Order: sequence, then structure tokens, then C-alpha cells
Amino acid sequence: MKLVACSLDPYDLWCTPFGIRVRELFYQGNLLGKLGALVIALVDWLLPLMSRKLLGAQPRAYPILSAHYWLLMVYRGQLSDCRMALDDLRSQVLGLPDMSAWGLGFPWMSKNGLYGPDVPFVTHTPYVMEALLYLAQNEECHDEAMEMFYGTWPFLESLKVMYEDGDRLLALSYAPVDEPRIVVNANSYAAFAHALHAVHGVEDVRELARKKSLHLASWVVCQQEESGRWWYYADRDPGNFVDGFHSCFVVKNLIKLRHLLPQVGVVVDDAIEKGWRYIREEIYSDSAGLCRRFAVRSHRDPYLWDLYDQAEYLGLLIDFGLLDEARMFADGVEQRFKKGEHWYCRIDMFGRRWGRDFLRWGIVPFWYHQARLARALKKETD
Repeated sequence: MKLVACSLDPYDLWCTPFGIRVRELFYQGNLLGKLGALVIALVDWLLPLMSRKLLGAQPRAYPILSAHYWLLMVYRGQLSDCRMALDDLRSQVLGLPDMSAWGLGFPWMSKNGLYGPDVPFVTHTPYVMEALLYLAQNEECHDEAMEMFYGTWPFLESLKVMYEDGDRLLALSYAPVDEPRIVVNANSYAAFAHALHAVHGVEDVRELARKKSLHLASWVVCQQEESGRWWYYADRDPGNFVDGFHSCFVVKNLIKLRHLLPQVGVVVDDAIEKGWRYIREEIYSDSAGLCRRFAVRSHRDPYLWDLYDQAEYLGLLIDFGLLDEARMFADGVEQRFKKGEHWYCRIDMFGRRWGRDFLRWGIVPFWYHQARLARALKKETD
């Protein structure tokens, strides 16, 4: 089938065999890795479209992009063909036996090691789970959508236990592979995904899903510092950082979890408020009217602003009911990141827009939250 939402991507150069090897050497502290990373970064920054053309990079689909796209269509009232949406999401299942799961769809080298193109992620799969639940509201797609949704439970069960403290705390891996470091925002996604099964899953998994969701959320809350911030990794080893959109992810997932399981409010409410206050005070810039990329950096690059940070902050403004502020913020972001009919995903230190129509990286998520905002404003005035 022809996939609906395809695009070039910021990772195109880095997921090539050369890019993967360079990142591996870079994380090992190798001088050649550092030089190679500098070369790729410069080419990517200065010649984003030409470099991709020379490498033969083609626009492609990404599950997280497709899920946002179909949810966007739902919020706009433009989802006229649930069958097309369902087929699109099914076509990107990673082919795992007896389960439904989604990931990047391309190889990726991170500080945790190499993830192959067929490795699913707990940070990606919940977006598709949400989309499937919306599609299941259509009688024509209900049974198939729910079958795919139920298939995500074996995926969640396949995640590695990274930390467990009796019957109170639980931390899982980012993917069903061995990993050296625990990712905090991934466990907020795991808590949300388990909560979805606690409410919408098959009857015999609901109680276990509820307990695991609570234990995962409790672990995430325990990782929060008094300031309200969460580090990316649950450690203080080199390469750790605190940034905008991952901080927003944690707060967003705890809010969604609380909506599904109100009884966990006693665990997460204070953490949500502290995390939101930290984002407002340390990530959002009053003078720029935009969210900073980092509060604590692990590396340097030429980009000053990122649309993904703005998209997730806009989503939280809506979640907290700050609709007038959300409207003004969204208008300001659009003025900065859109030129003519094109959207860009980053702005560099010279004020140049970068990443034209790289949809996955913040553009479609921002459109999605714009559609949420439009619906919320309309509901407020009706």
C-alpha cells in the first residue's frame, strides 16, 4: 500500500552504516569517532537536502509519525477512511511473533548500544496504541484495531526488568534487549501503556497491568529531583542530560496515566506539578517565547531551537487548561518555524530554519497539538 505520511528525517545521515560506526566510536571516546561526527554534523547542518539526495535517502514512514497523523485527522474531523489508517499502522508492525509493537524502523546507535531496525520501543508503541483505540470506535475497524491493541501486551511483557523493589517500584528497558542504562522517560511511557491495558486490555491482564503501571509510575516519581527535573538516564554517568521535550514527555505521560487511573493521583500529583513548574521556569524562555532545548547539555550543536520542544510544551499548556496562553504560544511558534507553505523542525544559531518538512521531528506532533487546541477553544466557546 502507499503510505500516507512519509518524510525525510534528521536521522537520515546518522542511520547509514558509516553514521552508525561513527556514533559507536564517538561514544567510545575515539578521536576518529569525534572527527567523523563533526564532519557528518557539519554536512547535515549546511547541506541537509543535498546530502540526503547524494546518499539516495528517500522519504519514509515512521510509526510515531503515522500515529500522530491519524490522531491529527481525528481531531480535525477529517478521518474518512479508518481502513486506510489501520492498514498504514499494520504495515509498520515490526514483524515480531505473536505481538504488535513499533519502533524507529531503522538502525540506531545510542549510548545504550545498537538498536536494529526491527527492535520495537516502548517510547513509540503507546502512540500507536492510542491511535488504535480511536480507530476501534469505528465499527468497521473495531475488531482488527483491538486485536492489534491486545497484541501490544506481549511486547510490554517482553521488556527487561531493570530495577525492582519488592511490590513497590519497577523500571523496565527501553526495548526488549539488554541495556546498560535505564531511561526515565521510557518508563513513563511504560506506565502509560500499562494503564491503557488496565482500562482497555483483555480482562485477565487488567489487574496485573494496573499494578505494574502504579509501580512504574512510583519509580518515575522517585527519579525526580526536588527541583522538579528528571534526567534522561537514571544515573549521573557521563553523557546524561536534561532537555525540553523529554521532560515534557514524562509530565504528559503521568497526566495521561492519572486520567486513566485516577487512584494513582496520590502518587503522581505532586510530581506532575513540580515537573510542570520546572519546565515553566527552566525550559521555557519568557524573552524568546520559546522552549529551550536543554537545561543541562551533554553535547554541543549549532541548533538553538527545536520544534519538538515547542510541540510538547504546547500539548502541556492544553493539558493544564491554559488555552489563551497556548493560542498565543502556538501563533508565535508558527511564525518562527513556518515559511510560506513549508515547516522547519529546527532553527540554528544564525536564525536559519533547518529541516524543511522533516515531518516526524516535531512538525506533525505540533500540528496534532494545534488541532487539539482548536477543538478545546471551540468547545470553550460553544
